[in-house]
Amino acid sequence: MKYKEILSELKRRFNLDQNVLKNNNKKIDDYRKITKENSKWLKRISKKEWLPREHLCKKGELYEWLIVQHSNDVTFQKKYLIFLENLSETKERNQNIAYLTDRILVNENKKQLYGTQFKNKEPFPIYNPENLNKRRSEMGLEDFNKYSNLIKKF
Repeated sequence: MKYKEILSELKRRFNLDQNVLKNNNKKIDDYRKITKENSKWLKRISKKEWLPREHLCKKGELYEWLIVQHSNDVTFQKKYLIFLENLSETKERNQNIAYLTDRILVNENKKQLYGTQFKNKEPFPIYNPENLNKRRSEMGLEDFNKYSNLIKKF
């Protein structure tokens, strides 16, 4: 598969993921099926290494990250997190690292670091909440109170 085709497929899979969340969030089985298929596909594509950054635009990296973020495979998520952490820093990349870090921690029944993961509009437990906004700021995330108020409106 050529990189242009991979980027197109990443976009298609990203859109499937987002559409089921927006339009069908009551059908959790549909969502699980899509995230499982997306993860399986990306694992196959990135078997030896992750897709080279020079061949992915910002959106391509976002599409790739979202597939990993929504995966049920913590080992897969951890491999991708290490990969992201070794790339040059950007605001968007730091935010993706924060979200993925928290997703992994929550999936491992640990306290999250950045307060990005919620269930029923309530945050999962947060490690050292006194320094939460400092950690969030370092990753380019907004103040937690502002963020959590937005979550609660949805």
